[in-house]
Formats: sequence, C-alpha cells, structure tokens
Amino acid sequence: MTIAALRALVDEELPGIPRHPAPRIPRAPFSAKDTTMNTQPEPAVRPSAPPSTTAPMAVGALIAWALGHSDRAVRRHGEQAHDNLGWLRTRHAADEELARVDAEERDLEERLAAVRARRAELKPKKPTRDYDAAEVRAWAQARNLSVPARGQISAAVLEAWRARDTTEADR
Repeated sequence: MTIAALRALVDEELPGIPRHPAPRIPRAPFSAKDTTMNTQPEPAVRPSAPPSTTAPMAVGALIAWALGHSDRAVRRHGEQAHDNLGWLRTRHAADEELARVDAEERDLEERLAAVRARRAELKPKKPTRDYDAAEVRAWAQARNLSVPARGQISAAVLEAWRARDTTEADR
C-alpha cells in the first residue's frame, strides 16, 4: 500500500486532521536555447482518469468489504490496510499525548523556576566575612594568641585583629 493510498484512507475517515503541505519541487526555468525561436513549447498531455460514477466508500466499510472478499489478494490488502490504520491510530494517539505531556512539562518547568526565584528572594542571606581566616590565623599565631587550626575564630581574636591598626600604629 502506498503512502498516497494511506493518506486517502485517513482523509476519508478523519477529514479534519491538519497535515504538513507537500514539499515544493522547483521547476527548471525555460530557456530560449531549449527550442527554436519561432515555436512555443507545447504542454505535455496527461491522460485523464474517467470520472467516478459512485461515491467513495467509508474506510471501515471498504476494509470490511475487502476482508470478506473471495480474492486472497484483496483480503490480504484489506488486512494490511486494517493493520496500518490501527497502527496510525495508535501512533496518532501517542503523538497527541506526547504533545500534551511536553506542554505540561514546559508549564511545570516555568512554575518551578518561579518558585525557585521566590525562594531565593525569601531565603536569608548568609553574612559575608570581612576578613580572611588564614590571614587572621597567621596574625594571631605570630602574636602567640590561641587560635584553632580549623573552624570558627573566637570573637576576642577577631576583635584584636580588627583593632591591630590602632595598636600597631601606637608602637
């Protein structure tokens, strides 16, 4: 079964489904070099199909007719069309659900970003230190002050370090 035949079947059963347009095939431009100057190119004559006298059958009725036909080839094509339409219905439903899930995911990501931004606004800011801990430890050890090798430096040592400019200037 060709893609065109499947599209025709789907169009009969589901006429309102939008599809992407067929790609445009560029034509080669006509050049005067292609023919003599006094003749015009003649369009190609296409044989036309005789007009149909019966209305097309609905897809379901057509497949039921094919499945009940006495010719094995017609029954086989009917089974293939039935299977292909079933696959197309399943795929169409999955694509629609995937589009809904994608939209919901985008919505949730936007909401999560807004919640995280609000949390960052409300979260208390950590105080920044106005000193370098390694520098304070080195200064305190040089003056034989008790300071831990790691962890928090005592307030008394920090106060002495901050006052170092006035005491060292007095010397």
